[in-house]
Amino acid sequence: MTEQERINMIKNAVRDSKGFKPNSDVMEFVADMQAETFVLNHGLKDAEKEDVSDETQFLLTDVAESVDEEDQAIGLSDEMKGVYS
Repeated sequence: MTEQERINMIKNAVRDSKGFKPNSDVMEFVADMQAETFVLNHGLKDAEKEDVSDETQFLLTDVAESVDEEDQAIGLSDEMKGVYS
């Protein structure tokens, strides 16, 4: 690849990255990572009386998530499909 071709490739990559709009899954992942980092750096806050009462209301119930996350398929974007083919 010539120097000009490399420069054009980098220029196009930068231009394309400026239009990147993360979807809700990406934003949720980022939030999870930020929360994990915060807990690692600062620890958990002490449980307060109202926190405990909020959780105990579900202690003896059958309330469960309607979808098991392990049963959900993980989709890949077209770009990622190209990486794995």
